[in-house]
Amino acid sequence: MSGGTGIYPQWTVDLATGGFEAIETFSQDLRVRYSHEDWRGRIRASAGVSASLSPDAVAAFDKEHGDLLRRDFSDDPLFIPHRLWCAVARKP
Repeated sequence: MSGGTGIYPQWTVDLATGGFEAIETFSQDLRVRYSHEDWRGRIRASAGVSASLSPDAVAAFDKEHGDLLRRDFSDDPLFIPHRLWCAVARKP
């Protein structure tokens, strides 16, 4: 799901279609702290890696990812941008 904005306007349409009222949304941008090892684990556990690749391919990916972090992103910890987006609504 990379390349998105982290905002999901279709969800507000779904809420309205489902009969919800007083729909409000808000968002906040955050920088989440990850050690290299934590970030590798987060990516390794994602659907695009562990759920999609063989165990050998996961291990190869993880090694290459670790090498890339050490080479190109030597700061540890990393601060990864995240967006918190919420929709709040009331069912009559």
